[in-house]
Amino acid sequence: MSTLDNPKALFQSNCSTNSEPYALQNIGDLMSPEFSENCIIIIDPSIPLHHKAYVIIDFNHELYFRQYFEENGRRFLRCINSSYAEIELNQNFEVRGCITQQKQRKHKALHYYLPNKFTGEIEFTLIGKEKIKKSI
Repeated sequence: MSTLDNPKALFQSNCSTNSEPYALQNIGDLMSPEFSENCIIIIDPSIPLHHKAYVIIDFNHELYFRQYFEENGRRFLRCINSSYAEIELNQNFEVRGCITQQKQRKHKALHYYLPNKFTGEIEFTLIGKEKIKKSI
């Protein structure tokens, strides 16, 4: 079995023990239109799980790239593409990180966590924003 036939084993051997951000490629249309097929996503394992975050979660021995929701004490993973069913989570899941940015072909990078220009606190946005570079 090649490592591509077992992506979870590849992930565990390369990423799961590392607390640094890492990159993955989005395969499929489950998270379109926000995340196009083959875009590169950057995952940060240090960002805490929160309502509506884009996440990588290990659940039932599978890795999922979805949007996380909490409703009425229940937890779900949903695809942005409504053609796919949501997944209800039980207690047996592990968060591998939140998606902090993406890079699409011939497009600028989009960031999902940026500092508020007034308070300086990091804020989450559902639709990625271009990071504004400060000129010196």
